[in-house]
Amino acid sequence: MREAAAARQAALDEAAAEREAILCQHYNKLREPERDHRPPAEDEQVLADAARARRLRDSHRAALAVARATRAGAIPLRHAQPAALRSGAA
Repeated sequence: MREAAAARQAALDEAAAEREAILCQHYNKLREPERDHRPPAEDEQVLADAARARRLRDSHRAALAVARATRAGAIPLRHAQPAALRSGAA
C-alpha cells in the first residue's frame, strides 16, 4: 500500500511540474513584445499611409477634445473657433 501511495504521489508531482512548465511557457509567450508578431512593412507607401492615418486620428481626437471642453464650458467659445471665423473673413 505504501508503494501505491508513493507511486500516486510521484505521478501527482510529475503532473504538477508539467502543468507548471506549460503555464510558464504560455505566460512567457504572452509577455513577448508586440513587434515580434507584426509582419514587417516593407512598402514605403504602406508606411506613409499608416503615418497619415495616425496623424488624422490624432487630429480628430484633438478636435473632439476641444469640442467637448467648449461644450462643457472649460474653453470660451471665441478661443475654440478657427481664426478665419473669428475675424469674420468667412
